Amino acid sequence: MRIGIISNSDQFIPMAYTLANQGLQVCIFYAPSEDMIANQKVTGFIQATRLHFTQEVHQPDEVYQWLDNVKPATVFVYGYRHLLDVPRFNGIPAFNIHPGPLPSFRGPSPAFWQLKTGQPTLGFTIHELSPRFDAGKVVWTRSIANLPQYHYGMVQQLCSQLCVEGVAMILNAVRQQAPYPEVATTGIAAAYHKRPQLKDVLIDWDKMDAVEICNLIRACNPWNKGALTVFQGQEVKLMDGMVTELQTAHPPGTMMVRGDGLYIACAGGKSIKSNMLYMHDGYLPSYHTSIYGLNHGARLGA
Repeated sequence: MRIGIISNSDQFIPMAYTLANQGLQVCIFYAPSEDMIANQKVTGFIQATRLHFTQEVHQPDEVYQWLDNVKPATVFVYGYRHLLDVPRFNGIPAFNIHPGPLPSFRGPSPAFWQLKTGQPTLGFTIHELSPRFDAGKVVWTRSIANLPQYHYGMVQQLCSQLCVEGVAMILNAVRQQAPYPEVATTGIAAAYHKRPQLKDVLIDWDKMDAVEICNLIRACNPWNKGALTVFQGQEVKLMDGMVTELQTAHPPGTMMVRGDGLYIACAGGKSIKSNMLYMHDGYLPSYHTSIYGLNHGARLGA
């Protein structure tokens, strides 16, 4: 069986590797990512596996020409910046892998919004490709607990690994010419979440409590190198954060240097501890923050 994969990130690799190991003919259409490291991973993977590989060079009809040439039995889309024209698939079953639950987390960055909003569980979905983004029939879902160590990059990796289960189920239905299962989504409120903008990654010290700030840090790591704040007109990013038991009356954003590290006051009287910041295009451990004037009593966001 010939399987087509359309993607613009390295997240397809676990799925492609598993399918190829099962003896399936895997053909990949890859739209280069803005992340050069992801592109390097994809290049290395293709060199190692020698899978059929086509790279997009920004011609609008390339993906459809690829479909006509490859003629896959089934197609899986795992991240693609354009809305695909389903009728041009000419009846080829096509499915989209979405790192979020549907219909409650439609949009291009569901992992970010699940983490930022502090969802108790994280959901992943496979649905039939449809003329609208994230609107096709849901055929597979999986949810996991939202653990404190999970950040954006890790959630994407988890989805890329767990979705292999759903892909296997779908291919089994294709082989048996059986109908695809449908996961009921009635009664679930639909919501579209846009791609994160500047205001979405910025810490609002006066309004956000310690938990909300730590959630935002995880949602911004590693793609944004942490949650954004400012100090004396300069951008500073918090790359990690942990809610502590330290209560404080200091204004939110106030830095408190203690013997065991750097603490920052938050709204609601609690504080977070941060070990690593990003400033001036460099990683800044908390024990060196004084170099840039980030001393005890200095206030972030001011």
